[in-house]
Amino acid sequence: MKHKILLLGIGFWGRRWLELILKSGRCQLAGAAGSEDEMQEVCISYGINPAITFTDFRKAIARTAADIAVVVLPGVLHFEADRLALEKGMNLITEKPLAMNMEEAMELLRLKARYPLQRFMASQNYRWRPCNQAMKRAIDHGMIGRMESILLEFRQQEDLQGYRAGLEMPLLQDVSIHHFDLIRFFTGADCKETYCCVSRPSWSLYQGKPDTQAIFRMSNGVTVTYSGSWAARGKETSWDGNFTITGDKGCLTLDADGRVYFYKHEKADAVVLDTASQQGEEVGLPEMKYAEMEYGFHMFLDSVEQGDVPETTLEDNVKSFVMVMACLESAKRATVVDCDEMLRQYAR
Repeated sequence: MKHKILLLGIGFWGRRWLELILKSGRCQLAGAAGSEDEMQEVCISYGINPAITFTDFRKAIARTAADIAVVVLPGVLHFEADRLALEKGMNLITEKPLAMNMEEAMELLRLKARYPLQRFMASQNYRWRPCNQAMKRAIDHGMIGRMESILLEFRQQEDLQGYRAGLEMPLLQDVSIHHFDLIRFFTGADCKETYCCVSRPSWSLYQGKPDTQAIFRMSNGVTVTYSGSWAARGKETSWDGNFTITGDKGCLTLDADGRVYFYKHEKADAVVLDTASQQGEEVGLPEMKYAEMEYGFHMFLDSVEQGDVPETTLEDNVKSFVMVMACLESAKRATVVDCDEMLRQYAR
């Protein structure tokens, strides 16, 4: 029996979800919601029956018989859409942002607790890229030994599309959640505390502050240094960022071309003045039948069919989300923020 999917949101990412749903033999589109112009266009372009389309996501949820809702609406609408879909009995996949603030995130946890049999997954698609899977496997197999530090650099030019131009801290409020989730993925740990500061380069096209520097202390003792710019000039990284993950046996790196290298630690017998480049050992990428969003989608369908728990549940993703919220607070207050204390504060 095919899963019936309700797609809420038909913007850039909504179109990608639509194409994924339509090509999958495991599900069928039961309904879709977007603006009037968007719905008219996708009905023509994708041959969708106008009878299952809506211009109000609330009516779409109320009137559609679906077992899974995919929420790709603007962030300010996520909480309401998630709540209504849960109350209707649907399983949920939601795109970022998980919520607009900690109050909404904690209320989602309380709502979800009322529906323990329904699945709720945040789509953290960076985890499911071959390069990041290769990094994780190498770490888990002990290639670098005992991990102690991560250096993460992100550099991209501005992207002023949609809501981004008006954000106070564009990188933190839009992209950093992907990087912070990868940090948790690679370390297998949660963030204990952070100190963060933000700035605006003189040339930036943003009015807000798109450059972000942060230090994280993870629950397993790993220290993470994060340096990000969404107003970069010259050389850029990939959207994943450039990682250097170091342990007592050496380090793993991820570069802008998605290549993973291992540099084995070799003890120097004397002071080394020659700074010639080292040659790393390239780590092979795994073959994946599905990757990114498609991987997450099939994993979610499997979890619904088999009664399993998907990888990036609501409960898990809140721990990545709190890293963003802690950085925002730290940047505003110019102080160290305790992530555990923030979670306790908003759980009351």
